[in-house]
Amino acid sequence: MPIYSEDIRDLVLSVVDELPNPIFVKDDQLKFVYLNKAAADQMGSSVDALLGKTDQDVFPPEAAKTFAKLEQDVLVTGSPITTEDVSSPINGHVRDVLSRKTRHVRANGQVFLSGTNSDQTKFKRREAQHRALAETIPVGIMQIDGTGHIRFCNQLALNAVGLDGVPRSASVLVELLNLPRDEFPGVKFQREVDVHINNGPLRRVLVVCSGWIESTVAKKTAFVSFIDLSEMAELRRINDDIVRLNNELAENMQRLSQAQDELVKRGRMEQLGQLTATVAHELRNPLGAVRTSSFLLERKLKDKGLGVETQLQRISNGIQRCDNIISQLLDFSRVKKLTPLSSDLDQWLATLIEDEARQLSSAIQIDCKLTLNGRMVPFDPARLQRAVINLISNSSEAMVGAGEDASKFTTQDPQITISTFECDGMIAIEVRDNGPGIAAEIIEKIREPLFTTKSFGTGLGIPAIEQIAVQHNGRLEIQSKAGEGACFTIWLPLNSEVEVAA
Repeated sequence: MPIYSEDIRDLVLSVVDELPNPIFVKDDQLKFVYLNKAAADQMGSSVDALLGKTDQDVFPPEAAKTFAKLEQDVLVTGSPITTEDVSSPINGHVRDVLSRKTRHVRANGQVFLSGTNSDQTKFKRREAQHRALAETIPVGIMQIDGTGHIRFCNQLALNAVGLDGVPRSASVLVELLNLPRDEFPGVKFQREVDVHINNGPLRRVLVVCSGWIESTVAKKTAFVSFIDLSEMAELRRINDDIVRLNNELAENMQRLSQAQDELVKRGRMEQLGQLTATVAHELRNPLGAVRTSSFLLERKLKDKGLGVETQLQRISNGIQRCDNIISQLLDFSRVKKLTPLSSDLDQWLATLIEDEARQLSSAIQIDCKLTLNGRMVPFDPARLQRAVINLISNSSEAMVGAGEDASKFTTQDPQITISTFECDGMIAIEVRDNGPGIAAEIIEKIREPLFTTKSFGTGLGIPAIEQIAVQHNGRLEIQSKAGEGACFTIWLPLNSEVEVAA
């Protein structure tokens, strides 16, 4: 079935009616003779309500008057126009609109005006946001339209090229910065130029041009950035100075924190020293009398069959525990000078371990791996002896407690391995066990004085061992994981004079 001209017209109108872009037609009296639904919606009314009406019926008087004058010029001159307007129709919704209007003349001489409106509100808002942002960033920004006019320029761009105000044409920049006339601003480029500002010193400026960009309003636009490299160099110098000062401040704060910690530690040491002197004076002498009396009672009652052996052993154990506590206090707070001797460390250690093994539970296996082969090492035998014995005792208590009752052991087949070896100019005394190990959160605290997880003791054992190592210019290293045993290593310098404690 052939399609006649009337059918084609109806088809075209139905298509135009459904287009998302507002389209309208006016007669020579500027009355609406056709609108699609998008145009009616934009004006806040219906198609039927707008037909036969003029802009005076839709827009505020001043806006309607402006529209009428422009449209009348199009009808008279026949030249199409494109304008950017602020539209405020009868629905009260203010929009930024890009309008295009054209004259049409029919064969019978009848004149019509067609127009389209593109809502630019969102674009305008984004453009305003970009301009506001451009005023805050530390880079000069300039926007140039397709006609060569400067649409936007922030103050930093003016400062970079030494202009007092925004020029109308980009040609000013071509002369001022010696830019290629055939490339600027349509071709993308980046170059450094020298600029004399107000007869001042020569300044280096980086010019970055985007070239032509098609904007959402279908107009060519180019963006040009200006970066004052001379100022950037000064800022870089200032930044380097600030970084250096911040680093020095951080180091000074760290030194201050360490000094404060040292003062607190010294205060604790002084208090512990006073406490230790009192304990040693008030307890050591009567404790010695108790030990002697207990020994004499044990001798007199031996083989008498009175059944007091258990009680006597408890007295002996209690005396030993009190004596160990006093020794730990003395080890931690002792300030007397060390008396280092250069001795065969392996031989000395073997004798010490042999004596100490007699004091441990028979269930514990002691292994020695002494590999220094007669190496002479400077150390204070009395102080180092306390440190090694404390480490062995700690391992023993962690695995079997304080007795021979296997039901109370935390470790089956308990074993302690004492090793010596040389590494990087240091001598290591390593005490390793296969006990329950130490949880990570506990390892961080056991170096703190008075911290303990035991139901008895002072919490000074590990701090005292570490202090003895430090007094020898060495250190204490602790390695352990829960369920995987523990390893304590005393590191001593091999070829260094031992500094005495203050």
